[in-house]
Amino acid sequence: MNRLRIQIMNHFDRKSHEYKALKRYWRLIQKDSRKLSDKRFYRPTFRLHLTNNEIFEKLLAYSQELREHYELYQLLLFHFQEKQTNRFFELIEETIFCVNPIFQTVFKTFLKDKDKIMNALTALLKRETRGD
Repeated sequence: MNRLRIQIMNHFDRKSHEYKALKRYWRLIQKDSRKLSDKRFYRPTFRLHLTNNEIFEKLLAYSQELREHYELYQLLLFHFQEKQTNRFFELIEETIFCVNPIFQTVFKTFLKDKDKIMNALTALLKRETRGD
């Protein structure tokens, strides 16, 4: 996700507001959307008091490609965290040919190591149910 953000960020002029905002709030794009803070803070980049959700919406408004890939990233993250391996890999297989080449490379690696990933998640799930 970070490499895609950089690619999109580089389409803007280095002195532009969009470039600076995408550069400054890079962690927000990588963060799980369910864990974004609701507290308002003064944000010098925007010269406003904003929550992380509000900043995030402003960042995604800069690029439709960033928005689409972020939504896919969040969905994959959710399925992975919930150890829903079938849905995780189905989503990858459905979208691999219509995503940015950066994502395609990662998806191909996931598919290549599918058995290893599934075994690791299954082992974690078993360990959690046993209470280890």
